[in-house]
Amino acid sequence: MGAVSEPSKRRLVLLAQLLLQQKTERITSADVHQLTGWSDSLIRHDIASIGFKGGVSNGYTVRELREAICAALNIGCTDEKIKCCIVGLGRLGAALLDDSIFSGTEYEIAAGFDPNVNRTEILRSTFPLYPASRLEAVIPAEHIVYAVLAVAAKDAQQIADRLVKCGIRGIVNYTDVVLAVSGVAVENVSPVTALTNLSARTGESKI
Repeated sequence: MGAVSEPSKRRLVLLAQLLLQQKTERITSADVHQLTGWSDSLIRHDIASIGFKGGVSNGYTVRELREAICAALNIGCTDEKIKCCIVGLGRLGAALLDDSIFSGTEYEIAAGFDPNVNRTEILRSTFPLYPASRLEAVIPAEHIVYAVLAVAAKDAQQIADRLVKCGIRGIVNYTDVVLAVSGVAVENVSPVTALTNLSARTGESKI
């Protein structure tokens, strides 16, 4: 199996989630097309890119295809929890303090951080909350792998730099700032960025 392209990885992750929701034993590329809008050829290309050979004329076995995707992308393949943290506990970050969001997944929020010490004392969660000054102490000690970044835009790059130095391997970026980091994967999920992407895709942008 060769390298899987980033666009293919993104579609395959969504496909794995879609397969988990299916109540049938088999699914065809036509079924996936109806559910996602992806073309049949694109679906078959993505599945072939992970070396899966299980497709027949009447489709794919849902369980086998999902297992193949998870194994190829190394997702959902461990019973061990992947530790994450939330950095920035304003309205957006605080919404993630409800860790039931991550129930049934391989991800666990192990810590929350905020530059405002008072905020960490007032908010309540099932995991510890720390002032941002303790990033360098807590993240390595807790073996935290990923960070959700929800700080103010003016603080985003500085905090991201510190997270990288702490050994964080990936950042989910809820800010509008385009982060300049190297050696770390970044997922930009700012609502403004997402809406702008939608505008570009639907042709509704006035820019």
